[in-house]
Amino acid sequence: MTSAAAEEWVPRRNVLWGSFNGLAYVPRLPPTAYTLLLHMMSEQEQGGLVVATHDELATGLAMERGMISRAMQHLVAARLVTVVRRGRFQLHPMIAAFNDPREQQRAVKALPRDMRLDVGDFEDEYERRFQLHLDEKARKAEAKAKGNVTPISKPTHLKSVH
Repeated sequence: MTSAAAEEWVPRRNVLWGSFNGLAYVPRLPPTAYTLLLHMMSEQEQGGLVVATHDELATGLAMERGMISRAMQHLVAARLVTVVRRGRFQLHPMIAAFNDPREQQRAVKALPRDMRLDVGDFEDEYERRFQLHLDEKARKAEAKAKGNVTPISKPTHLKSVH
């Protein structure tokens, strides 16, 4: 890059700081979950907020939306990502980027001990949480199959509007 080109280069956004030591505590995840995590880390705002829908994440990774949904379940079970609401995800403070190291240190210190990635056996915890997710999913499917879901009834007679 020439010096003139270097002077014209402007970063896409403010450069954030991150100590990604928390990645040492990432359990064995499917490859799509790792891919999604790294993409979310590259798209995060200060403090680890990722503003994107599943469709936008899928487009950014050239994946199908369903792949994003399945990968997200693994990231949530591993406590690496928290779903704030539709289109808003929060990365764990131990892998999030901040304006400076002190901000990250404060965020990590504010975590309850059981939410830290470096406490306990992260691999066992991930497997336990993911199994709970699968059990809940199976329970809902069974309830639906048994007809325990309230059906939407169609009106038998429609009134004409004049």
